[in-house]
Amino acid sequence: MDRITAYTTHRPDVCLLVPNHARFILDLGCSDGSLGESLKNAHPEREVCGVEFSEDLAMHASIKLNQVIVADLNDASCLNVFSHRKFDCVIAADILEHLLNPIDLLKHLNPLLADDAVLIVSLPNIRHHSAFYSIFVQGTFPRRNRGLFDDTHLRWFTLQDSRNLLESAGYTLDRVHCTLRVGDKGGGRLNKLVSRLLDPISGFAPIRDS
Repeated sequence: MDRITAYTTHRPDVCLLVPNHARFILDLGCSDGSLGESLKNAHPEREVCGVEFSEDLAMHASIKLNQVIVADLNDASCLNVFSHRKFDCVIAADILEHLLNPIDLLKHLNPLLADDAVLIVSLPNIRHHSAFYSIFVQGTFPRRNRGLFDDTHLRWFTLQDSRNLLESAGYTLDRVHCTLRVGDKGGGRLNKLVSRLLDPISGFAPIRDS
């Protein structure tokens, strides 16, 4: 239940990064469609498509979005179903760390992007004080049901690793937005308070989450 709660949010931090002009949007790992629903509510003329691995979550998402396919993003060819579309914005919010070969997926996205399209990627930053404490003080790499140490994560990234991933796939990094976390889990009042107070120096913070 804790994991489901973490992956079925409206993600206002991601919504703020979506350009107002974006009409056709693809949400990779769309979960129950909550994020896409927020985007459509903000601009009812938008069309949001989603890809989701879980059949149960995809069923809920299909009620909220224009089109949802059930597919495993480890097989990037699943995106071929959208080959007739051009998207103004593609969202990969906390999904790439769950994939065996995320660069393959990113490369497959290229033909689906409009000329002025935006790709929004959210990745947890392993360069976090909780990782230092767990590994160097406690002597263990924890595996949990959500957060930085989610046991379904197959890869871990620092901010530089994220840059390298996107550039290797042929993308140009335009903007970096950091969300501060006190612990290894997102959300909660304390995290929101810290983000608001320390946002001016977030680019230098060792507890940031890219």
